[in-house]
Amino acid sequence: MKIEIYDPAMCCSTGVCGPSVDPELVRIQEALRQIQKQASTAQVNRYSLSADPQAFVANPVVGELLKNEGPQCLPLVMVDGTVISKGRYPGDEELAMFLRQAGMEVVLGQKQKSGCGCKPGCC
Repeated sequence: MKIEIYDPAMCCSTGVCGPSVDPELVRIQEALRQIQKQASTAQVNRYSLSADPQAFVANPVVGELLKNEGPQCLPLVMVDGTVISKGRYPGDEELAMFLRQAGMEVVLGQKQKSGCGCKPGCC
């Protein structure tokens, strides 16, 4: 399975740069990290319009959407070459569904248990 994310022009993909934190960028970054950790066969590629403009040109679907709809179609997310969302990042449930369809079980949107056995708030 190949997940490709085409981000709008921004200074960083994590959401923790600049004057304020973007919680949606933090969420998608964590979801992608969990996918790579839990589903090692999933390939995740992320491109920024400001840092990787050639990736946008090289993909004819992305190029056509940008030509017809402008940068409002970004972020654009593709799974195995099919657009699954445009103008927004898919939710954790959406990503988990696509991964399940590819035979990969991934837990997204939840903090992973630390394994210490303590009650919440005790560590």
